Amino acid sequence: MKKSVLLIIALILLSVFTSCKNQKETVTLKDLYYDIERIQIDMAYSPLKDVYDPEPFEQLKADVMAGKVDRLECVFRIKKILSEYKCGHLNLVLNDGYHLFGKRLPFVFYCFGNDNHIYLTSSKYKQYLGWKLVKLGGLSVEEARKTIVNYELSPYETVAGEKYEFEFSMNLISLEEAGLVQKNGKVSLTLESPDGKVKTINCRARSPFVFTKWVRLSPEKNNQLLKHFDKSKNYMVTSSVEKKTVYAQCNSCVVDDSYTVQNWFSDIISELNTGKFNTLVFDLRYNPGGDGAFEFALNNELWKYKTELDKYNLAIVATGRTYSCSLRFINYVLMYYPQVVLFGEETGQAIFNYTGYHKGNNLKKLNCEFIFPQQIDDQPELQKRAREVTHSDIHCGVLPDVEVFEKYEDFMNGEDTIYNAIYDYFRK
Repeated sequence: MKKSVLLIIALILLSVFTSCKNQKETVTLKDLYYDIERIQIDMAYSPLKDVYDPEPFEQLKADVMAGKVDRLECVFRIKKILSEYKCGHLNLVLNDGYHLFGKRLPFVFYCFGNDNHIYLTSSKYKQYLGWKLVKLGGLSVEEARKTIVNYELSPYETVAGEKYEFEFSMNLISLEEAGLVQKNGKVSLTLESPDGKVKTINCRARSPFVFTKWVRLSPEKNNQLLKHFDKSKNYMVTSSVEKKTVYAQCNSCVVDDSYTVQNWFSDIISELNTGKFNTLVFDLRYNPGGDGAFEFALNNELWKYKTELDKYNLAIVATGRTYSCSLRFINYVLMYYPQVVLFGEETGQAIFNYTGYHKGNNLKKLNCEFIFPQQIDDQPELQKRAREVTHSDIHCGVLPDVEVFEKYEDFMNGEDTIYNAIYDYFRK
């Protein structure tokens, strides 16, 4: 056991050493210039070519050659340029990101509606579990979020998607670039307790190599229907006889050989066939997307059980966390079951959907991987719905028929606000 632990530590130290060594390799201004040009070439021939604007890249190249921008600043400038395209499948991934962004604040928040409550933290701050974030670095939550998203690891396509930025632990480098770190290296957070008490704390980002005991917010009564942040399974089934509803939670559109899409639908149909239920809910609130293999299997199952599923009330839950292939999921359900009712909020992914990853452009001097979309998805049902039903532009996300947000109070009582809204809707 001790040998295994020592081996793991040695490998981590070797990785850090190698990363640091690579950082010290000479990178000339011309090297950075040419890596930027490689990104421009990819952009000019990608599905984004019709909206590609070379001017910000040209300005960055000029600043690089003038000696105004170092490698890291160059990376952040490129990420800021890319974020303007509002494309979740367009990104610059640092090969040494774990080393650079390893130091993070000891907080993970859960977004209830528009409020961010501490969901996970170190034991040192466990007394603040459930407290709401009011200010970060002296700025309001909205101002801080708008500032920090320019330096974060992934771009956002919709305002609803940006809301969930603080559900990922914040790294020190991005906070520094955003001007949210004090001179003493600490970050101030103003928090409000459930009973209205307000307090400002100052904390340091923690190194990933320092052992941290994490504690999670526990509701006073556990929710037996919705598995909050539980992504141990790609898809699962729960049910409530009281609410006459079967809940099919899909956390990832990725095929799982140990529990296939066919197994999932078989379990759904078995529950419905007991005669105790009149409603089926597909819950995609935590779904960031997936791949074509899942799409193919899903399409088959939705068609296979069409006669059976047409007997029930059908609902879909989507939020600003809902991206990529999960919109294809919604599109397929709408195609076969136009009567389905959408609950929640606007999706994080836009309907006009640049998807697929074209990986392979490794920018050696920037030490990054440039990722850009392979295709523009054809999602006719979503586009039709946007124009005819919700009267919205197809460049926004999928909008719900019934807008409803999770509430902290319901969570603490073991309830889910969205599930309750679905029950009330179909009970009328």
